Amino acid sequence: MGDLLTFEVDTVQFDTVFSSIGSSTKRVKVYNRNGKGIRIASAYVASGGASGFELNIDGESGVEWSDLEVWHGDSLFLFVQVTVDPQDEDSPVLVTDSVVFVLESGSRQRLVLQAWGQDVVILSGETISEATRLVGDRPYVVYDSLVVDSGALLYIDAGATLCFHHGAYLGVYGQLWCEGTLEQPITFRGDRTDGLFSYLPYDRMDAQWGGITLHGSSGDNYFANVDIHGGDYGIRCPLSTYEGAKLEMVNSQVHNVRGDGLLMTYCAGSFTNCLFSNAGGNCVSLLGGATEFTHCTLAQCYPWDTEHGYALFFTNVQGDTIYPLEQADFHNCLITGNAADAIQGNALEDSDTEFNAEFIGCLINISLTGEEGESVEGMFTDCLNEYDLFDSQGDTEAVYGSGNFRTVDNETYVYDFHLDSLSAARGIGNVSYATQATTDKDGVARPKKSVDAGCYQFK
Repeated sequence: MGDLLTFEVDTVQFDTVFSSIGSSTKRVKVYNRNGKGIRIASAYVASGGASGFELNIDGESGVEWSDLEVWHGDSLFLFVQVTVDPQDEDSPVLVTDSVVFVLESGSRQRLVLQAWGQDVVILSGETISEATRLVGDRPYVVYDSLVVDSGALLYIDAGATLCFHHGAYLGVYGQLWCEGTLEQPITFRGDRTDGLFSYLPYDRMDAQWGGITLHGSSGDNYFANVDIHGGDYGIRCPLSTYEGAKLEMVNSQVHNVRGDGLLMTYCAGSFTNCLFSNAGGNCVSLLGGATEFTHCTLAQCYPWDTEHGYALFFTNVQGDTIYPLEQADFHNCLITGNAADAIQGNALEDSDTEFNAEFIGCLINISLTGEEGESVEGMFTDCLNEYDLFDSQGDTEAVYGSGNFRTVDNETYVYDFHLDSLSAARGIGNVSYATQATTDKDGVARPKKSVDAGCYQFK
């Protein structure tokens, strides 16, 4: 049989490739680990290129090569890309091919090529000017922007996935209605399906796309079972000219963004069973307005910069502009982070401008010291402060910040914000507010007694 080549991998695999959109390039090394050189009489792509796989071997692109030589102890490089033709299928389709190496000895070796091809709907610089529905059959890939014009409604079905190219964003001047379900959530994410490293998909990283902006004229937006992650920011709500509620959000999450997760500027909104986690800015920023958060988790464990913002920031002034904080209510919420102070409130000094916030049945992480601390202590009722557990009681057995959660892995960027068994959030919620959210974000029934703070009831 003679000496053989050794391949770095048996199969070159691409997890998901959007049809008509080329993949990233994968590099594979082919080794000669024998005691003498090996001559490759010919190498060829089995399909002749019909499958969409594109190769470059030792600097030469094509589908067929001849007279290649690999010296003893040396290697050659093989670069692989694939562009999958549309299959007219809603589900991914497996595309396979192979590279066949015919050695001078007569031996044949095969390197398998595989890709899951996914048909998509491409939207490029699209403006929605009338009532429009996006269905959940195939992913949407958005280039440049997707804009909902004033007076228009964009309805997004359960199971829909919107994948935004780098820098692309969703801008809403009209109304956005996202009605996902627990089994079929709606996802807003970047369009890269490959990885920075073998263990790190781009989908776990921030700043892969723009974000969602609900402009001043937009109102009565509804997000149910929505997953927003990996953007430059999450949801921005500039100063509202709409008289009603800006946004109602239930059973949803904003995770892993470069800027603020949620930024509301003098808007009205309600949030139930929602998770706001890992933001380079603040997980939640409230500039005035009237908002209510019930059974929400705000977790600031942002891994890429120690100079990140707070889990929660609220204020009634920015620069020279006053934004009355009419209401900022947090009921049975978990608000924490890995810094010593996860909450920052900023009130205009010597002013009668409204600054109304209340926290009931919450686990919080905030430093309340001196006269300033005394002035705001009245905001907190039946709350447990992690900061006190460590600094006042010296309770080194208590969990803190990320210790409240099952998994916070800042090496591989894997997170699970369900409660750990030792979390102090267990059982501290006010049962009267649990009636507004009888099940948690996962659909788990909350008990009539011993209600946990945050969006997840411990199981």
